[in-house]
Amino acid sequence: GVDLDGLKNQVGVVSNGEMVLIDSVFLNTLPANQLKSGYAEILKHGLINDSSYWKLVSNFKSIKFNDIDEIIFQSVLIKNKVVTEDPFEYGLRKILNFGHTLGHAIETYFLNNSDLDELLHGEAIVIGMIMESFISHKLNLLEINDLQSITQSLIEIYGKIVIPEEFENDIISLLKFDKKNSHGNVNFVLLNGIGNPKIDCNVEENLIKESFKFYNDL
Repeated sequence: GVDLDGLKNQVGVVSNGEMVLIDSVFLNTLPANQLKSGYAEILKHGLINDSSYWKLVSNFKSIKFNDIDEIIFQSVLIKNKVVTEDPFEYGLRKILNFGHTLGHAIETYFLNNSDLDELLHGEAIVIGMIMESFISHKLNLLEINDLQSITQSLIEIYGKIVIPEEFENDIISLLKFDKKNSHGNVNFVLLNGIGNPKIDCNVEENLIKESFKFYNDL
């Protein structure tokens, strides 16, 4: 996907590569914030696919560099299975967008405001995953203990930023550009329990605003 006119992933094609090469040695060249930004996608795979995998990867402090190849391999298997079954995102592939509906809007807002501190993609997606987990709980999909597990783990790894209330309306207005939308509706991916995503969920604006308050109050 290519960003266009300040919006995330507005242009792109679906084209399978000849192969995918991964060499984790190159991760040693990354600063810590970039490494953790990429790790956000691994955490997402746990939340949308497998509670036991989530338990493993969310215990970030216990992860050793020697473990990372196996973790990356497991995440590749998860994503490959989803993409192979639904290459054009008619249904199942939408689960890969958990955390990205609000996360992309927050990321876009920060990208378009040069006076704000840099917010990396993974950092924004983590905020989105926390907020969308809260929404899942408020809609009686996610148990409170799972919400607490998700929130505590992500905050411990990434910390938090403050999103002032005056940013909220502008961020919410960016949701209409999300690629999962259809017929004028903003469609969220929510969690019906850890490892059990639910696609095409409509969320009222007042609940979205409540999720901002939940995050800011952490």
